[in-house]
Amino acid sequence: MVGRTVLHYQFLEKLGAGGMGDIYKARDTRLNRFVAIKVLAGDSAAEPERRRRFIQEAQAASGLNHPHIIVIHDIISEGETEFMVMEYVTGKTLADLIPKGGLRVPQALKYAVQMTGALSTAHAAGIVHRDLKPGNVMITDSGLVKILDFGLAKLTDRGPMSQVGDATQTIADAPLTVEGSIVGTVSYMSPEQAQGKKVDSRSDIFSLGVVLYEMVTGSRAFGGDSALSTLSAILRDEAKPIAEIAPDVPPQLEQVITRCLRKNPDHRWQTMNDVQMALNALKHESDSGMLYKDRIRADKKSSPMAVISIAAGLIIALASAGSWWWTTHRKLAPPTVELRVTPPPAPIVPGTPAPVPSDSTLTNESILEMLQAKVPTGVILSHIRSSRTNFNLSTDEIIRLAKAGVPETVIEQMHHPRRALAAPSTAASAPEQHPAPTTKPPAPLPSPEPVSAGQTVSITIPDGSPFRVALADDIPADAPEGQALRFVAVDDFRIKNAVVIANGAPVTGAIAETGKKKFLGMGGSKLSFRLMQVNAVDGRKLNVRATPARRPDGSAHRPVEGGSRAKLKEIAAGAGTEYLAYTDGEQTVSAHK
Repeated sequence: MVGRTVLHYQFLEKLGAGGMGDIYKARDTRLNRFVAIKVLAGDSAAEPERRRRFIQEAQAASGLNHPHIIVIHDIISEGETEFMVMEYVTGKTLADLIPKGGLRVPQALKYAVQMTGALSTAHAAGIVHRDLKPGNVMITDSGLVKILDFGLAKLTDRGPMSQVGDATQTIADAPLTVEGSIVGTVSYMSPEQAQGKKVDSRSDIFSLGVVLYEMVTGSRAFGGDSALSTLSAILRDEAKPIAEIAPDVPPQLEQVITRCLRKNPDHRWQTMNDVQMALNALKHESDSGMLYKDRIRADKKSSPMAVISIAAGLIIALASAGSWWWTTHRKLAPPTVELRVTPPPAPIVPGTPAPVPSDSTLTNESILEMLQAKVPTGVILSHIRSSRTNFNLSTDEIIRLAKAGVPETVIEQMHHPRRALAAPSTAASAPEQHPAPTTKPPAPLPSPEPVSAGQTVSITIPDGSPFRVALADDIPADAPEGQALRFVAVDDFRIKNAVVIANGAPVTGAIAETGKKKFLGMGGSKLSFRLMQVNAVDGRKLNVRATPARRPDGSAHRPVEGGSRAKLKEIAAGAGTEYLAYTDGEQTVSAHK
């Protein structure tokens, strides 16, 4: 094909081969642009099933308008050959980018959030991809994700593409895409897909979990010496725990991936939008540097006996050194020592810019991502003041930000990142006060109105479903164990497109452990809290916890972290600080669909 011209497309070079044809780089002479063209020729074009799938791919992808899905420009025929004209992007596939040992977690989260956004759009249009794998995910030179190859996509309101048949023989000889009754790429199939059953969007969720597993570990979740043994592993075996392969992967991310990989579709995430919300929340924690702090702190802890042993050894060593010094110097007159007392550093004054952390840099895109995730304006302002920034504030960019709905106060804060601006509120004009911390229980938050009478549906919320919450009040640094805490849900939490926890729903919590100072630089612990209950839309109290899963001892508390006001000595975490909350146990809510 190289050197040929078909209509107004000049074929320049071969780029590779897809599931159902070769792919070439070509020039569109009419519009003077490069395009990618997939060619279905020869024996493949003569097979009705392959031709049908080829056309179906063009129809499926062309009906989706999303920045992370490849654009289909046209489909043309010449003789017995079919041509699909697509957007040309430069970059590499995930299969080429995943190194031994896996991607760094921030990079994996960046790609994963984009992937789930594209697949959510496809699922909303009733399209299931069915062949999601690293080779079908392109990463452009600028870091943009493009989902490729909808050749096996199906509409969810139709029957299965083909029924169960004698596919086993086909699979035994084909380690990649299977053309029998079981369609897809073996290593990334869902159990129901591997059995030739009818699939829905939850099949893509399983395949996404397999891809995410490989992204963070560098290893496939399910493997075998042949396609048949791989299928057997998918149906029978559990993937090796991520912590055993890549111990640096945060447990919160491992929990999201593990839930994608559950064999029973009813036990997985139920929508790709739910997965996107969970990953987006983890991405925000990663960008702020909070995702790793628990693991780092745990690694630094020593057992009480070890601390006591080391302390005892130091005391004995100091006593011995003192005895030796007294023996050798007892006849000498003690020298005159001039003591100079250095005054303590000046306390941090409220409104003084906090030190800028070096682990994240906010850009215009960061602001737009937080806005899209419905992060409260006050939290965005606080995050700008406490982060390193690299904003583009040209006229065109300000217009773009304004059109995207970025509040005026946020744009103003972007101009002056270190200036303390008043967060938008009805009491914005009142001067900020910092009274001494008190252990008085906070006043109860108003509960959102329960769902009104009428037709409702019963929604089951799986255990460990994450949603974002924000502190309603400051947590004093010297808060005692048991002190009540108030949080609010940051945005609507949905299951199966029904709101089960409304934006602003009150969440109760309490201080679990008080902070303990280190002894001789060792031991010690940080102030931690636990979550207890949240008000559902039907007025029920749902049990929640602060960790993805309970520890072996049954505890589920996490350290108090973050917030710009935490720079103040008397404040451990300021109002507006966000955390992830998790439903504790499978629970049922009545909600409007």
